[in-house]
Amino acid sequence: MRLPRQLALTQWPRVSRPAVSAARGLVALALLAAWFSAAWQAVQAQAGISVVEAPPPVFEFGQSVEFRLVARSAEPITRVELYWQTPEAPASRWPAVSFVRGREIEARASIDLANYPLPPFATIRYWWVLEAAAGGTLTTETAAFDYADNRFSWQRRTSGALTVHWYSGDEGFGQTALAAATHALPRINRDIRAPLPEHVDLYLYATEADAKAALQRVGRAWADGHADPKLGVIIVVVPADLRSDFVLQGKVPHEMTHVLLYRATGENFGSVPTWLNEGLAVMNQGQRDSQYPTLLANARDTRGFLSLAELCGALPAEAEPARLAYAQSDSVVRYVRGRFGSEGLHRLIRAYAGGASCDAGLQNSLGLSLAELQADWLREAIYGNEAGTWASTAPWLVIAGLVLMTPLLWLIALARRARGARAAPNNRMV
Repeated sequence: MRLPRQLALTQWPRVSRPAVSAARGLVALALLAAWFSAAWQAVQAQAGISVVEAPPPVFEFGQSVEFRLVARSAEPITRVELYWQTPEAPASRWPAVSFVRGREIEARASIDLANYPLPPFATIRYWWVLEAAAGGTLTTETAAFDYADNRFSWQRRTSGALTVHWYSGDEGFGQTALAAATHALPRINRDIRAPLPEHVDLYLYATEADAKAALQRVGRAWADGHADPKLGVIIVVVPADLRSDFVLQGKVPHEMTHVLLYRATGENFGSVPTWLNEGLAVMNQGQRDSQYPTLLANARDTRGFLSLAELCGALPAEAEPARLAYAQSDSVVRYVRGRFGSEGLHRLIRAYAGGASCDAGLQNSLGLSLAELQADWLREAIYGNEAGTWASTAPWLVIAGLVLMTPLLWLIALARRARGARAAPNNRMV
């Protein structure tokens, strides 16, 4: 039976607007409570892992570094990872962390520095990531340690932005090194014109054997010096003996050139070609290596010069080609400076600071291609020396010839006169 319309309306009362709003509020509160519950569970999972002990890493310079962590959790810890970061590279994950799964674990990681060398005298940052069986994770706060050469007791002296560190030699040796660096700084910056560094740390090793661990990242057994321009760290081998002053005058300006060139080019330091980078460094040494003229002469006679295109990249790994690369780069940069002046060198550096390629930087700043520069350098600085040498020595050779010929001509004249004297009586007898 169909109810009358009026009766139906009275049996099903209409819900008021305030009641609807209240219902919506309850639903919102229920959703918010569910969200907070899930978040709280995540926080509990995070808080469920705690670090019991995390001592600083222990390292033997150049050999190994040992990391250790003790942690506990309400649920078994199933994953432990170690991350570290050097100032010059993105973060790296060390895959070989040893631990036994459980509610309390001791994790260890040992890094072989012979195969994975760290930058010497740099600050190394590291952190751990742990995960429990229930899915909760913990990322520890970032910690750091200074990877300094702890095999030696270092002395140091500071003047302005320069600090010299040494372990062999007296106070006078350190002062001499500091003076050499201080005096070299404005001189080697005449062409580079870089903003002066905020700090430069110069480490002096007494022997190549001592420096081997510090130089292992260079990857060249013959290297006796290295600069890490980004860190402002210079490492050189300088024995504290009678020749130390002479050695300092050469090696310190060489490595400081790399630091200043980095300051001038910034993040585009990698765009600077090796022939310019090393050529400037060698030129700024002051005393030119006595072997370089011989190396260049041999390369000239055997047509064995390296192309400038090759010297856009890294130095050769072998000692002999590397020495030729140094000698050739020095000669090319001296030629460029002699032809275009300090302003030309500065324009060249600015071009590479802008990120130009090896050939484009040269073309944009000096209007030459690599091939044209090499041809001009060979013609004017290498093979041109032969003509110049002959022109300068020819007058002396003529004089020497005359001096040697005069006695010979006099002897010939005497011999002819003697023969004439012997022939005269025979003529009279006839």
